[in-house]
Amino acid sequence: MIRRIAVLVIMATVLMAGPAFAHGGPIKLEVQGDGGQGVNATVIYQNDGHMVTDEVVLSYTAISADGRTAGPVRMIASSEGQAFYTSQQPLPTGNWTVTVTATRPSAAQKTVAITSTVLPAKPAAAMATETPTSTIIILVIALVSVVGACAALLLRRRTART
Repeated sequence: MIRRIAVLVIMATVLMAGPAFAHGGPIKLEVQGDGGQGVNATVIYQNDGHMVTDEVVLSYTAISADGRTAGPVRMIASSEGQAFYTSQQPLPTGNWTVTVTATRPSAAQKTVAITSTVLPAKPAAAMATETPTSTIIILVIALVSVVGACAALLLRRRTART
């Protein structure tokens, strides 16, 4: 009797459980600017919200309020994260309506407003006067540690001889 109940419970659990690996199906694009002149896209499966680990073919086109156009520009997989894509070419400065289109593994499209700006360069004078304080601190700590270890060895030898 207990075996029958156990079998029924196991069968009910197996039948009611969803697939553990439900990837596939339609994809969803999240698109944003990178704060400068780049366009970024994150690609997830629409059904389960997991990242798309397969290669995604993406490109973007853009149109400004004054009628200028850009693209299509190919987007490539970024080393910054899984399912994260960046534009190969910078978006010209200005306010743009950007449409990112995916053709593989499934078709998807997302249109967003992006402001493209040139990021200010770091002043050369500031770069020349910066000191790597963390490197200096690490070197001082290492030097003190080595001197302390040498002193301990010398004292140990001295006390061992007497």
